Amino acid sequence: MIYWIGWSIFKVIFSLIYRRKIIGLQNIPQNGSYILAANHMSNADPPLVGSCISKPIHYIAKKELFNIPVFGWMISKANAFPVDRENSDMGAFRKALEILKEGKTILFFPEGTRYKAGKTRKPKNGAAMLSVLTNSPVIPVAINNSDKLLKFKRLKVSFGVPMKFDSKEDYNSITAKIMKEIEKLKQYPEKSG
Repeated sequence: MIYWIGWSIFKVIFSLIYRRKIIGLQNIPQNGSYILAANHMSNADPPLVGSCISKPIHYIAKKELFNIPVFGWMISKANAFPVDRENSDMGAFRKALEILKEGKTILFFPEGTRYKAGKTRKPKNGAAMLSVLTNSPVIPVAINNSDKLLKFKRLKVSFGVPMKFDSKEDYNSITAKIMKEIEKLKQYPEKSG
């Protein structure tokens, strides 16, 4: 209930105020589990991507957010589950595996945290590992302008073609392929899908 109330509110806000353009929705599978792998520029990214799709999405959020009164309760009711970013959190990884094995969807940010201009980070291999272990496709997602909400720039969310990987592939090379597709979608969102 809370998920769909939030979904409706964010859909209206992003569509009317920020004139959100959604590209490549035809690339979203109709059935089965899949992983949405997106770039991350703003706290608005999870609801921005989630409100593009009519299927409930599960989110991985840093554990500190769940300690915030009321907000922590709300995000847990809106399909978020915590991860300890400082340590290897096997509990969060097992939870993600379970969600995908149930045929559900997860939004994953390979960069691990929000992008900061001028800083480079090595992407994490979580999406690659989850994809191989559950045979779930990865849908690359490019978000444009979510870091410019106060300037009311038009938002764009581009969904790429599903990517499947061989279990013999190296996780680092899989992650590199995913990030390359996200970058392509960011550069040429009008040509995606």
